[in-house]
Amino acid sequence: MTSKTKPDLEFFIKCIPPKSTSQQKGIMMIGGKPRHFKKKKVAEAESNMLSLLTPFRPPKAFEGPLALEVTWTYPWRSSETKKSKAAGFKYCTTRPDSSNVIKLLEDCMTRLNFWNDDSQNSDLRIIRGWGDKPGIGVKITKLED
Repeated sequence: MTSKTKPDLEFFIKCIPPKSTSQQKGIMMIGGKPRHFKKKKVAEAESNMLSLLTPFRPPKAFEGPLALEVTWTYPWRSSETKKSKAAGFKYCTTRPDSSNVIKLLEDCMTRLNFWNDDSQNSDLRIIRGWGDKPGIGVKITKLED
C-alpha cells in the first residue's frame, strides 16, 4: 500500500473516456500468414488519448515502483434513473472491463514517458462508473523500494 497520502502527480482530463481498448485488434491473412493490425477505432482512441495526456507529462519519467489510481467516468446513460443521477456517481458494470480500459491508458502513458515501463505500476486501482463529471482522473504516487 502507499505510505504517502499525497500523490506525486495528479490530474483530471475532462472528456468522454473511450470505450475502445488495446485488445480490440484486427487480424487478416497476408501470404497465408496471419497479421495483426489496429482497428481504426482503436487507433483513433490511442491518438486522442496521447493528445489528452501530453499536457500532463512529467518533466522526467518516474523511477521505481508506483501506485496508479485511475477513475474512469462515463457520462450518464439516457436510461439512468433520477435516483442514480442524484447520487452523482454510479459504478459501471458493463463492457469494456477495467483491465481492458487501463491497458490503453498505461500504454499511452508509457509512450509519453510518464514512467519507463508500465510494469512499475505495482499498486493499481481502477474505478469505473457513470457520473456528473465525465473524464479520466489519474493519481501517481511513488512507492518505497
